[in-house]
Amino acid sequence: MNILQTGAFLITAILAITAPVAAQDKMQGMDMPMKGMEKVPAKSALQPAEGASVKIVTPKAGEVLKGDQVPLEFKLTKGKRGAHVHAYVDGEMMGMFESEKGTLNGIKPGQHTLELRVTTADHNTELNATDKVSFTTK
Repeated sequence: MNILQTGAFLITAILAITAPVAAQDKMQGMDMPMKGMEKVPAKSALQPAEGASVKIVTPKAGEVLKGDQVPLEFKLTKGKRGAHVHAYVDGEMMGMFESEKGTLNGIKPGQHTLELRVTTADHNTELNATDKVSFTTK
């Protein structure tokens, strides 16, 4: 590792450790940091799926869950370019997941729509490979 790589690694580590408390709360239970999220494209900018797909297993459509933690399970087919999924609740990015299980934290009581979008390794290119489900938390 050269000095530039070491410096970039250290800066990234410091920024990850000093993330605002609210952002840290949302990151608990996720298997990837929320780096680069401000550059996530609008839905109209979805790129061709190229064999990628995602299917939400849980929560199930219409399911009523207690508490602010929502268990998440999905089936991911990466295709040519997919690397992980971005998870949106009511249009707001709540996390990203490489493994096919995780937890969405801090979900307020009420009816919600969860959307998963297959995303490339650059964290910014979302593919036209999505799934949606509505659920309720109490």
